[in-house]
Amino acid sequence: MYQLAELQKYLKRINAGHLLDVATGEGDFLLFLLESFSSFDSATGLDINPENLKIARNKIGRQKVDFLQGNVRRLPFEDNYFDTITVSNSLHHFGNPVKAIQSMLRVLIPGGLLIINEMINEHLNPAQHAHFDYHSLKAEIDTASGGYHRKIYSLQELQEIIRESGLVPAVTITNEDPPIIYSHEKMWQFFHKLDDFVSNAIHLPNGLVFEQRAQQIKEMIQVNGFQKPPQIGILAYKD
Repeated sequence: MYQLAELQKYLKRINAGHLLDVATGEGDFLLFLLESFSSFDSATGLDINPENLKIARNKIGRQKVDFLQGNVRRLPFEDNYFDTITVSNSLHHFGNPVKAIQSMLRVLIPGGLLIINEMINEHLNPAQHAHFDYHSLKAEIDTASGGYHRKIYSLQELQEIIRESGLVPAVTITNEDPPIIYSHEKMWQFFHKLDDFVSNAIHLPNGLVFEQRAQQIKEMIQVNGFQKPPQIGILAYKD
C-alpha cells in the first residue's frame, strides 16, 4: 500500500484525463492514483505479467479500469494517446530505462503529464536498510533466474536517466517516510513471502547463499522493523 502524502496533495488538484499506469504490477500504485487525482476520464493498467493483472483487477474492484498485457518498449497505443502516464518503482526493472521513458512519451499528448515515482538508496535508517537488502536479494535472484532486475538507484543516477530521456522535471516531490513496521503479524507475512521467493531459487547456483542472506534479513527486521526506502516523485510535462 502506498502512503505518499506529499504526492497525493499535488495530485488532488489534477484531472488525469485518460490515464495509463505502466508496469502496474498488482495495482497498488494505480489504486493510490485513482484515489488521489481529483478526477479521471479513463484508466488503463499495463503490465507484462498476466498474473499481476489478475491480482490488480481484483484489488481495484468495481472502478472502471482497463487492464492490458504489454511491454513498455512496445506500447500498443497510437501516438499522443494519453493525458497522463505514470510509472512507480519500476524503472530499475527496465534494461534501458531511457528508452522506456521515451516510449511512454510517444503515447503521451503534447503538454501531457508524466509521473515517475521511484525508491532511492540514500540516507537509509536501519529499518530501510533491511528493506533495501531484501530488495537487493530479490533483484539478484530475479537476474539469476534470467530476468532483469537491478538494485534501486541513487538520486543522482535517477536524475541522469531523466536528463538523458529529454525530460525536464516541473516538480520533484520527496515523500515523508511511512511508519516503521514492527507488527509481528506483518513481519510473519513478510517472512512467509521471503521464504516462498527463496525456496523457488534454491536450485540456482547460489541458492544456499540466497537462503543464508534471507535468514540474515529476517534477523535484521526482527531487531529494526522494516520500512520502504525514501521515494522520489518526479513530475514532467511533455513539450
